[in-house]
Amino acid sequence: MAKYISLPILLLLCNLTCFAQKIQKLEGEASLGITIPLGNYHNGEKLVGPEFGLELRYNIPQTAWDCGLALNVSTAVYKYYESPKTDWYWEQSNRSINIMAVGDYNFKQGSKFNPYLGIGIGLSLYDAVNEVLYKSSGVSFVFRPRIGIELFRHLRIGVFSTIAKTGYNNFGISIGGVIGGRPKKEIHAY
Repeated sequence: MAKYISLPILLLLCNLTCFAQKIQKLEGEASLGITIPLGNYHNGEKLVGPEFGLELRYNIPQTAWDCGLALNVSTAVYKYYESPKTDWYWEQSNRSINIMAVGDYNFKQGSKFNPYLGIGIGLSLYDAVNEVLYKSSGVSFVFRPRIGIELFRHLRIGVFSTIAKTGYNNFGISIGGVIGGRPKKEIHAY
């Protein structure tokens, strides 16, 4: 029984270093995206909202892992009608400013086609803005799972879910530009 369990673990550990290359240790990212609210919040109609973020990541040498800090602004937008028979409505944006520690596993780090899987954990400063019908503000824990792909070492496309507080949770897609993190150039002395 032990050999059936140890073989997959051994393969996983080998995989952690197989794709590791000598790459630049630091990379930064700026991203833009769109979100859609998750769950129900006072029976509001769900609308698409904006999302943007900044990240600074450290690529752990000789592994496929990176870790860093992220700051992003995410929204869950809802529309509330005055009554079912009118066209008058309020559009409330539930905004959260998230400060997180992030970590990613890069399946082919340093390559031109690099799928990744990661999470972010931290604090969310949330507040209702624009036409506020249901007031709320405060601080909460935030959890942000994500999956995506980095193309040509500079373009990062991902999907994510921001889970912080009822009415502020959302699902989204983002596109970002990455600087750094590519394979180091080899210096040849002749």
